Amino acid sequence: LPAAPMKRAMALWPLPVLALLVSLPGFAVAEKENIVKLTKFNFDDNVKRGSWFVKFYAPWCTHCQRLAPIWEKLADQAVGKDWPVKIADVDCTVSKTICEKAGIKAFPTLALITDGMLKGKYHGDASLPSFQEWLNSQGALQDASSAAQQGVPLAGSTLEEERDAAQATVATHTEAMRAVLLNMVARFPTQSMVVNMYFYFGTGLLVLIVFYLVAFEMLPEEDHDKES
Repeated sequence: LPAAPMKRAMALWPLPVLALLVSLPGFAVAEKENIVKLTKFNFDDNVKRGSWFVKFYAPWCTHCQRLAPIWEKLADQAVGKDWPVKIADVDCTVSKTICEKAGIKAFPTLALITDGMLKGKYHGDASLPSFQEWLNSQGALQDASSAAQQGVPLAGSTLEEERDAAQATVATHTEAMRAVLLNMVARFPTQSMVVNMYFYFGTGLLVLIVFYLVAFEMLPEEDHDKES
């Protein structure tokens, strides 16, 4: 559906239905006609495919309010000229975790994200020609097949990634210790692993016996000290 009829149709739907649709992965609500509204529910599923020029903003920000009409015109131009980049925005007062993940420190922040990778942040003039020139320099106006896949992952690894990295580190250390122990058993004090296993078992048993003998010898002395 076109943007305007779609908005009229959505206005007739019950609020619970709208809430459910917004929470579905891949669903993005269009606001201000051609601007794609990204939230914490659909951000990752959308930006992992294609190019997205995203405005991270706060409603109370004066600069964000001044940029709003220009951003709408940029979105209209992108749709009208069939650009391969989508124009979107994120309300950081609602989707705080997304803005923290992207490393947003000031409002507004304009970031180009391609296939889930942060390619760059815009720092030029807030004008349509400047936006178009910068997007073109970043390869965002080229076809997806010819655009270079360069960039850095969005800041902030997931808990699953951190847990996997920690488990991999523990596994590496465990394997190293196991290799050292097996090598020691196989080569010291003889070249026979069976003989070495008996040696270590006997040594451990001897240490245990000596420990108990020393402990039992100390008990009478402690009792004698208590009686005196």
